Amino acid sequence: MSAPVGNAPPAPNRIVGATAIVAATGALACGVCCVLPFALPAAIVALTGGVMAWWGNMMPLVRAVAAVAVAGGWLWVGGQSLRTRRRPATSTIMAMILATGMLAGALAWPSFESEILELVRGQ
Repeated sequence: MSAPVGNAPPAPNRIVGATAIVAATGALACGVCCVLPFALPAAIVALTGGVMAWWGNMMPLVRAVAAVAVAGGWLWVGGQSLRTRRRPATSTIMAMILATGMLAGALAWPSFESEILELVRGQ
């Protein structure tokens, strides 16, 4: 008499197939865990370079927007101070001075960019 189909031992092909699937899944998991830390920084650097080049082409527009933003900030702080008849907080004034200084550096950057690049390159 033959054994019922439900109790039959698995066929050798099914065992081999299941083993191959488990091994492939393990290899994929190991590959992702091992390759990703090496590939991700390179992808991030490439993306950052592209974004920086894009923003570099927009530099005059960005500087103009920054100048309007800083001037608007000063007007806002001055308007609030006049409206409330109170002196602005020291932290607000310091933040506005820092923003103005950064804007001044951004506006002056084209004037001395080549000299700085020469110093960095060591020429």
